[in-house]
Amino acid sequence: MNDISEQRPTTLGEKLIRAKAVEPQRPVFGFFRKALSVLINFTFLMAIAALPLWWLLTSPDMSGAIMLYLLGVLIGLWLLVYALMRMPKLSTRTLFAKLHPLLAYDHQGFMRDLRLDQKTVIFDGSNIYHFGHANGVDAQPLGMVAEQLRTEGYRVVCFFDANIYHTLNEHGAFPREQQHALFLLEDIFGLAKHEIYVVPSGVQADKFVLDSLKHLPISFAVTNDQFRDYAKRYASVMKGDQWRKGLTISGNEIKLFKHKFKQPVRLR
Repeated sequence: MNDISEQRPTTLGEKLIRAKAVEPQRPVFGFFRKALSVLINFTFLMAIAALPLWWLLTSPDMSGAIMLYLLGVLIGLWLLVYALMRMPKLSTRTLFAKLHPLLAYDHQGFMRDLRLDQKTVIFDGSNIYHFGHANGVDAQPLGMVAEQLRTEGYRVVCFFDANIYHTLNEHGAFPREQQHALFLLEDIFGLAKHEIYVVPSGVQADKFVLDSLKHLPISFAVTNDQFRDYAKRYASVMKGDQWRKGLTISGNEIKLFKHKFKQPVRLR
């Protein structure tokens, strides 16, 4: 059987967690880990062998049932420690590896399950909403394009800046006294709960969009942002002209640059 570290990840969660956790151990650390394992095993085996021998030779004031109970506890502890020491995934580096931001701030918990072999469209939600608002159609372009791409077999992921609720409130999308909640974004944009990712306050969604493109091999972004500030950092992502597709409105038809919809998308 192949080692699990040699198997290819199938989901984004597997890929990101493995990238954080699987790092080569230094030879010195590996030596001490093996030495500690040998010492612990030797200590437990000696204790397990010595306990019944001590009981037989010294005939202590202790019943055989208590001796067998203590022996069972020792054996159980030894087997538990031995199993833990043999599990490669339970290294300190793995257990305490910091989660990638794409997973750490995903309150809906859907990013980790995105399949790497599934084509995905990454929406720069706030950017597309501002484009729609500037053209007097607000949330329609984002919702309608997402709906069309779903019918074409794409998995939809939409990133919003943290201030999206305040922006929508200022534009009259919902009453001022309305408590901010995810269902508002679902209703306004026609998105499902597992398609919406609101990034943390003080952080732009741009990095989350580009990180998703970096780690999802069959994906592109829907945005009118050029991301010029990230050109050096994400040079491998921003190669060519297929990684992002801008949005435009011609008459009443919504069009996507470098992508031809199977059915025209027209404003209602």
